[in-house]
Amino acid sequence: IHPTMLSYLATWSDPLKLSAAVVYGMNAVGFLATAITHTHKLTDITGTGAFVLSSLATFASLFAYMKQTEPNAEVPVRPAILTAAVVVWGVRLGSFLFNRILNSSKDNRLSKFFPAKGELPIKLAWFWGIQASWGWVTLLPVTLACRRGATAPDRLGLWEAAAGALFLTGFLIEAVADYQKSAFRAKPSNAGRFCSEGLWAYSRHPNYFGEMLVWWSIFAFAAPQVPRWAVVSPVFISCLLRFVSGVPILEKRYEAKFAGDAAYARYRASTSLLVPWPRAAP
Repeated sequence: IHPTMLSYLATWSDPLKLSAAVVYGMNAVGFLATAITHTHKLTDITGTGAFVLSSLATFASLFAYMKQTEPNAEVPVRPAILTAAVVVWGVRLGSFLFNRILNSSKDNRLSKFFPAKGELPIKLAWFWGIQASWGWVTLLPVTLACRRGATAPDRLGLWEAAAGALFLTGFLIEAVADYQKSAFRAKPSNAGRFCSEGLWAYSRHPNYFGEMLVWWSIFAFAAPQVPRWAVVSPVFISCLLRFVSGVPILEKRYEAKFAGDAAYARYRASTSLLVPWPRAAP
């Protein structure tokens, strides 16, 4: 990062405000671009990109401030690892989702939010505002770990090792599940069929389970130096995926699409909804 930019970031004493500026600012740009062009291609790459840029900005702000006040200060380990985790997660998920939408004509989730001719894009603005709020709230453990004066204790032990293992587990489950479903759909012979291979043989939504593990692990890693109320982050994302925007929407869609399909009925009855688990006996 250019020294001028570092100096500017160091002036942001409150990482919550800096995160809000980055996340809501990026999503505002995404909203304007989408409203003008009616493109479906920007939603996910902007959403995940805001996570990455916010985490980098809050960490850079903390580090720049530390260098200004104590030139020999070492890199704060816990915030650095948390930032790296978000970057790795965001780059992987963002590139996957962007590649997926490039090969699709539209994003069905977004279609209903576009305004009809002559209407103002109020529903579209609401959608982008919700996406921005999702990012800012979910990032709370990482953002709060970058508060000034909150860098101790920076020693890592068994707790952090367990949190790291949980992150790796969730990250791999989500990545593998995404790859397996994409590979399944890429085969012409699977057109119109549901995926029940690999991790999908043990969970109907393994990618969402992996996503939940990622954010619970990030909170756990940050927990020694963030307020307890930061637990709102994994609770929020877990409830969102389980009860609002993830599982319920797909379950309803699949029930309609495969209504009367005996194979899907057996799959649904015998396969865990979320947590990968051996199938129940028919």
